Amino acid sequence: MSTSGPVEDKADAPADDDDDAATVAADDRNDNEAARAAAATALWTRCLEHAGTSPRDQKIPTHVAVLKDIHGADYSTLLKCPLDDRSEHPYGQKGERKLAATGALARCRIEFFASDYTGLFRQGARTGLIRFSTAVAPPTGAASLVLGKAKHSKLFPLVAIKCMRANGPSGNLLFAGAKTGQAERDFFSHGLCTQLTRKVPTAAQPALRAFEKYSKYPLALGLSEFASLDEDGCDLSGGCEELGATFPWALHLHPRVASPPLPDGAPNTAFVDALLATIAPETVLYDVYAAASPDAVSGKDARVERIGRVVATSVAIPSPAGSPIVFRHQAKEDDYALRPESSTVSQHNLLLASLIFLRIGGPRT
Repeated sequence: MSTSGPVEDKADAPADDDDDAATVAADDRNDNEAARAAAATALWTRCLEHAGTSPRDQKIPTHVAVLKDIHGADYSTLLKCPLDDRSEHPYGQKGERKLAATGALARCRIEFFASDYTGLFRQGARTGLIRFSTAVAPPTGAASLVLGKAKHSKLFPLVAIKCMRANGPSGNLLFAGAKTGQAERDFFSHGLCTQLTRKVPTAAQPALRAFEKYSKYPLALGLSEFASLDEDGCDLSGGCEELGATFPWALHLHPRVASPPLPDGAPNTAFVDALLATIAPETVLYDVYAAASPDAVSGKDARVERIGRVVATSVAIPSPAGSPIVFRHQAKEDDYALRPESSTVSQHNLLLASLIFLRIGGPRT
């Protein structure tokens, strides 16, 4: 009596198990990818419903209005809640904020290259949304007399990027341009960074002090959370991969595009019109550069690394005050708790970082 049948079944069993496991893993990946895309689409749809018919319907709050709001509102909610939709926020994040109230929103793809960084920084493409805004209106009247270099500025650019996760909170990256703003009306005239020096115009000192009640480092934003969970929500600090989160000290966005010139006399909100005219699917918006540590921007070996790029995957829409989308902010203390050696960064290092970031990248195309 032949026993070849049972023997073959036993020999084939491990291979069958491997095939089944591979099928399950592939199904999980597909399900997670679909979940990320669905989450981004749902949030985008809610923002589209709130976009309004024209950027001219928006109004940029003045320096005085923003300062009053900063002192009267509780901005700690932005550090607490991981939700993406303002209407679902349990901490009362339902009212309109004055800071960065006016802007534009687009869907995007963040393409990260090979690097040592973990989580959402890991090599691959991430599904997300990107918001462009100006912090306050250009100064006029008395405000222009006390804001130093800022008195000549037309825009105070800010960028927020949200990357969706399948089984966890979204990852958020926040960038700011020069604290004194920029004289150009082209939003893409200069780069933006996650870390700025503490030197600000005298008139802006009250705002800085107001934010110091939330963080000792009000002009720096954390990056460790972005590196601690991957796109499937896997915890890298001791979960799925049992790896410690590895993250850069600072990030820089280098513009790869330019918006069309605006006519003389165009309203302050016209930068939104220019963004809507510029951003289209597959437009390369920014290159992403990283400084691994404060030491990476000091001395003769100062260097930064290009780790990715941001590509639009839709047209842009107006994103007025009260838009449903919320971007969680991470205090820099979280990063320094994991890497205390970086917490001693000097203002000199920050200045060097800004100078190096200004020099990187080639011409915009």
